[in-house]
Amino acid sequence: MYVALIGQDGQIRDVAPIPPAALSGLQETLKSLKEVPKSRRARRTPAFPAITSQHSTPMPGTSSFLVLTGSFSPSVAKQPMLWSEGEGFDLATPTGTLRVQGLTIGENASLQQYVEEELGPERIKELAGLLDVYFLLTHGQEQSENVEVTVKQILQRIGKGDHADDNDEQAHLLNTALYLARTYVVSISSKQTRISPLIVLESVTTDQYGTIHLRYHLGEETFESIYGPKPNIFPLPTPRILGYHGARSPHEIMLYTFLGNRLAQGEGISLYFVTLCIQSGLLRPEKLQPGQKNRMRDAQQMIEGLVQLERDAFIQCDLHPDFHTVVAVNALLEPDYLDTLAEGTKERLKETLRALGGYQREDLLAKRRAALQRLLDTEHSREDRQKENAVFCTRLTIHPGSQFLTKQQSFLSRHEASTENI
Repeated sequence: MYVALIGQDGQIRDVAPIPPAALSGLQETLKSLKEVPKSRRARRTPAFPAITSQHSTPMPGTSSFLVLTGSFSPSVAKQPMLWSEGEGFDLATPTGTLRVQGLTIGENASLQQYVEEELGPERIKELAGLLDVYFLLTHGQEQSENVEVTVKQILQRIGKGDHADDNDEQAHLLNTALYLARTYVVSISSKQTRISPLIVLESVTTDQYGTIHLRYHLGEETFESIYGPKPNIFPLPTPRILGYHGARSPHEIMLYTFLGNRLAQGEGISLYFVTLCIQSGLLRPEKLQPGQKNRMRDAQQMIEGLVQLERDAFIQCDLHPDFHTVVAVNALLEPDYLDTLAEGTKERLKETLRALGGYQREDLLAKRRAALQRLLDTEHSREDRQKENAVFCTRLTIHPGSQFLTKQQSFLSRHEASTENI
């Protein structure tokens, strides 16, 4: 008796004799063998080029985009008890109102769950990824032109690496894409309007290998703001945003989007600290009131967020008596802290540091507390006041930083060159 190894082409590869004592065991083994189906493998989807440390993504500098990004803030009011099951619903943000309306009952149910459980600063990374991939593939040649990409490619682009295959990560991105495609701006401040969603999601398909494909293009206003004849954009420092954790570092994420948008609409902005806290979506008005738990800590986190944006040369803050008193006291209490500040910040702090240099720790803490209290003075921080009260509170004045201007001009020059070549 012999056993033969035969290839798929029918050719005999090997033959070996079988001892009589082993025959029965071999027969049982052969009976237990089943044909093993060939494993189906998806074609390897090429990853997009990695985002470099100096990369930026062009974002629309519009009031409607400010309303939309405000919905990702940690303080946005979510009221699921008022939402009818399976129906669309309104969502109030610090600068306006959104209408979230799916095409089916199932979509509305998914959108309600997404807003209640997932929507937050972390999801801005996925928003940035969707806009960045669109920019990478099209450079805005035509508004109705679709990009066709896999969910995995977008997740790889925003730094998910090996986690780009995770079901949870892919589900988060799909939910964000659906939210951006089904959300309309219906009011800005108190003015009624209706502005199309950020993206138009043409299709979501899954192939035989389980790979999820997206097909989408930008909404009309978004496209016009970034790629139109008169673009109005701000450069989002994508690597910085991707490096922050939405729950642990919401201040930096929200300040980049809020201040970037406001600066894109003008050369500089002037607003009270209280206004910045509220309109950026980082703090609700009630959290700023005297006696509120962690009020001072929250204000310090806002200030540190602004200091970080100055470190990155994204903004430049004019000298402010209370804001810079807080920063100067922090530098005196923590000597290493001064070395981490931007050169421009250090220059503006010189006089304040000299004035505070002779005070003891207890006196410094008292001066910092008084400065924070003036910054948080809601009574004297009303934007409708014609004149500031220098004794109680003054507005912060913020300009675009050098990196902001350089990146913004780079996008505008590239856009101008591509338009001339058409």
